[in-house]
Amino acid sequence: MYSGTAAQVLSALEPFGLKETGKGQYRANSPLRPGSNSHAFSLTLHDDEHGAFFDHVTGEKGSLYYLALRLGIETTPPPQPNSKRRYASLEDYATAHGITAESLRAAGWYQTIHKNRPALAFPTASGTRWRFLDGQKPHYLNEPGYKACWYGLTPALAKRLADAGELVICNGEISTIVATHYGLSAACVTGGERAIPPTLIEELKTFLGGTQADYIPPIIVALDCDDTGRRAAHLITQQLREAGFIARALDLQLGEHGDLADFCMLHGSGTARALSQLPAISLDEAPVSPPQRSWYIIPAADLARLPPIEWIIPGELPDRAITVLFGPSGAGKSFLALDYALRIAQTEPVLYMAGEGEYGYRQRIAAWCTHHHKTEGKLFMCIGAVQLLENGDLQAFLDANQRIRPRVVIIDTMARSMVGNDENSTRDMGLFIRACEDIKRTLDCAVLVIHHTNKGGVYERGNSALRGASDAMIKVTAEDDLICIESAKTKDATPFPTRYMQLVTVSLTLNGQPIESAVLVDADHVVHSPTDRLTTNQHKVLTTLEMEVFTNGARRDEILEHTGIAHSSLYRVLSRLLSAQLISQADKGAPYLITDAGRQALHAPRSAQA
Repeated sequence: MYSGTAAQVLSALEPFGLKETGKGQYRANSPLRPGSNSHAFSLTLHDDEHGAFFDHVTGEKGSLYYLALRLGIETTPPPQPNSKRRYASLEDYATAHGITAESLRAAGWYQTIHKNRPALAFPTASGTRWRFLDGQKPHYLNEPGYKACWYGLTPALAKRLADAGELVICNGEISTIVATHYGLSAACVTGGERAIPPTLIEELKTFLGGTQADYIPPIIVALDCDDTGRRAAHLITQQLREAGFIARALDLQLGEHGDLADFCMLHGSGTARALSQLPAISLDEAPVSPPQRSWYIIPAADLARLPPIEWIIPGELPDRAITVLFGPSGAGKSFLALDYALRIAQTEPVLYMAGEGEYGYRQRIAAWCTHHHKTEGKLFMCIGAVQLLENGDLQAFLDANQRIRPRVVIIDTMARSMVGNDENSTRDMGLFIRACEDIKRTLDCAVLVIHHTNKGGVYERGNSALRGASDAMIKVTAEDDLICIESAKTKDATPFPTRYMQLVTVSLTLNGQPIESAVLVDADHVVHSPTDRLTTNQHKVLTTLEMEVFTNGARRDEILEHTGIAHSSLYRVLSRLLSAQLISQADKGAPYLITDAGRQALHAPRSAQA
């Protein structure tokens, strides 16, 4: 005996000569064709809420749920399965979405192994994308340098739209294929539910304008049935209207996991009719964001299937991770972050959030470009600090970056991005970390956070939750005229070797005015000569050696005692002074003596040279 929707449908079919022909199999006169008496209407029931019908005369078919709607039975759609599960093969993936494997193969999809994981590869206008089958994150991966593009804007679609059809914009390539299979004119933007880049809006105008000279088809926005989908539907519909299209967003009225592919499977050949009867989403009310789940459970045996670590800056900046770059004020953190940004931006988009000292970045960027003989590349600047703990500001930031799709987002500094909150609070630091996770997940990018050290200058400031949540930490300290860059934490890789960089002066002309700025370069690449300006520590050593008590020279321990220079720094200072012939040493271990050139440098300061 059946209950629920199945029982109500069977009861409604009784007046139409309903007969049971097998387990879960029924025949009747069609309730959808007045006067039918051929028993050419079949119904298959899988359980109380799932089944399918087929009218052998008209060819109309669909789900049990859709039949209930056609019969005027009030019911709710069955819960939709989570599409992020594991799939056995291309065939399994196709069947789960209500189509045949041939439909996927006809669209260029094929099964393969990518990054040591089973996947489906398929072509798009921007290159290959992979949809992994193992159910693990990330579910999708693109070719390096991939840019969002239209999927489904084909000559066949143009022909259908020329017959006065409506374009349906959905989420996901598989929904596009399924919707097309069920008779809709569908397309999507690759890469998820987000604002459509302006270039793709223009491409859509050209495409739709070419369907007929005097006809631009209306557009239906039918995204996923969750808050992300509803929010994106609001944004995209507004974009399309501002671009001059007739557009409306529809509520598919499915469960939390429902999408257009599920809607098509429910309604079968009646999909277009069912879609036309759906209510539009009001653009007057913004949806409320539910809590985001950032965790999932897998068997330990599946850990081997997880993709290996990928690096943006080898050994230092991991991809799709949160990295904290910290150091005391004036140590060169922002110079290093800008160097990272401009190096990456030569090939991929980077978003730099300049929360403090933003007006100094113009000359810093110009200095970098001049010194390295390169352009700004694909670097974008966010002038002013986004308040990441304020949901409205964070969401606006995410929406604004959907067009850019940065590979890295740099937050300079953490303090400026959580004004009014307490860095020492576990709760507030947890909220900041969650905001960084939202940026990383939504934009599919790495996040680099610039932060300060505590009063002792040894560790990062604030609650230890930041260290626990970060994937990597880089410490920056100033040692005389050098900037020391060392690995303070790395989760799953060997710490990179400590390296040293140096700020060198670059002369510029901006707005007709000569100015000077600086750029970071590897310390080993800086050539020193006696005409270079003395550093603070070099000045201390030469002043000490010129003392009367050291007429016959001073040993290293004596220099340490009189100058207070750290052991690790003194070796480099002495080495540079020897190379520049400002001091001398008869033999290894012998006392150091100041030379005439050293006295001249000490008493006649030189201009800085880069």
